[in-house]
Amino acid sequence: MSYTKLRQTLAEGLVTAYQLPEDDIVTLLPEKEEDFNESEFKTKFLELDSNRITAINQKGSKKFDEGYKKATSEVLSKSEKEIKDKYGIDDADLKGLDLIDKVVELSSKAQKTDFSKLSEEDLKKHPAFIKIQNEKDKTFKEREQQLQDEFDSKLKDFSRKELFGKVEKRAISLLDSMNPVLSEDPVKAANQKKFLTLELQGLDFQQEGDEFIPLKDGKRLEDGHGHGITFEKFVKGKAASLYDFKQADDRGTPPPGGDGGSGGSTKAPKSEAEYAKVMSDRSIPLEERQKIKANWNNKQAAS
Repeated sequence: MSYTKLRQTLAEGLVTAYQLPEDDIVTLLPEKEEDFNESEFKTKFLELDSNRITAINQKGSKKFDEGYKKATSEVLSKSEKEIKDKYGIDDADLKGLDLIDKVVELSSKAQKTDFSKLSEEDLKKHPAFIKIQNEKDKTFKEREQQLQDEFDSKLKDFSRKELFGKVEKRAISLLDSMNPVLSEDPVKAANQKKFLTLELQGLDFQQEGDEFIPLKDGKRLEDGHGHGITFEKFVKGKAASLYDFKQADDRGTPPPGGDGGSGGSTKAPKSEAEYAKVMSDRSIPLEERQKIKANWNNKQAAS
């Protein structure tokens, strides 16, 4: 690169970075290469850069001082507000040492106050009275809320137990109407009925008129198709999985191939569809279904 080109590039850089006047540029970078002093250029350049760094540091220090003063002012203002709130001071102009003097004055007066000479109105305005009153109100409200929560909880528990008593009574009535096979011993029979009660305890119930709606996790109990399950359907379904049931005697003609003298408790199926339905009906005792199966096979073999 020629000296002329180099001089032009350096001159532009000095003007841009250091705001160097034209006269200084001519001194540092003479137009003729033979007049250029390398040592003088280096010394002047380093001096310019040092001055630039110093100016930057001074500017940063000034901003830091300004920020520190602002932050300190904000902290003091917040502290002064807290002090005023605590001692009930309404004067917005009181700050710093003047505010401290006011607090000392109020504390001194409070220690020397003869409360027996204060009127009821003055007592109510006194900071000590206000503080005690606020603490009392806070304690009273907290205790009031605690008692309300305890009452609501007990009321809810009582209402749930009362409702479950009605649900249990209705469920046992439905079970009795299904004629379950239970022990002849009343105590054992009562205990056997509790199996159904245990199934009910896993649900909540909502009463609407004379109906009880089974709920699970706060939602109405549904079947696999999204249809609501009625109380009666739920109880009978659970009962069918827990108990066997007595069947009314059939006094009609005994099925072909059967025991014609003994009669049967269930009518003999007349078609394969009826036979399949009877054999899948778990409400019919196993022993009874086995007899029906034997009679059906005998009838099929004879035909």
